[in-house]
Amino acid sequence: MTDSFDYSELVHPMSSTPAPAESDPRPGISVMEALQVYHAAEAAMRRRTGSAMRLGGNDLLALRFLLDNQAAGRITASKDVTRYLGISSASTTVLLHRLERGGFIERRPSSTDRRSIEIAPTASAEGDTGPLLAVAQNQIADASRTLTTEEGRIVTRFLTLMRKTVDQIG
Repeated sequence: MTDSFDYSELVHPMSSTPAPAESDPRPGISVMEALQVYHAAEAAMRRRTGSAMRLGGNDLLALRFLLDNQAAGRITASKDVTRYLGISSASTTVLLHRLERGGFIERRPSSTDRRSIEIAPTASAEGDTGPLLAVAQNQIADASRTLTTEEGRIVTRFLTLMRKTVDQIG
């Protein structure tokens, strides 16, 4: 599958700022192009972060998923990781072994069903990812503070709609 968008027109020369789209007669297309450019930039940031931590893309996504679940008080099983990443259970097993060997996760008997295993990030995982992700989150928060209240509502509504849409695909 190839992209049908020419991303070069979305960025000012010598800048990482998207070109203004106020006069674009196709605002929906401009929004989708900007979203795709953002997605590519975010993926590149994840690769850089993963590289700094010596983790692959799926490893970092799985770890982020586990940290988010832990923060929300949710228990995570390997099947949850499989479903979240959209990979096979065999691939999930290999990924979890890698994270366990790296000291990022631990497997323990489930607190609700002793026959099953739950996966939890270690304190080391939180410590290793914390500083890298905290810097990124602070910079993103600073950027989002430049929005007016109304702009924030519009962006939030749009991103929520996009998340609900992609959650239904596949």
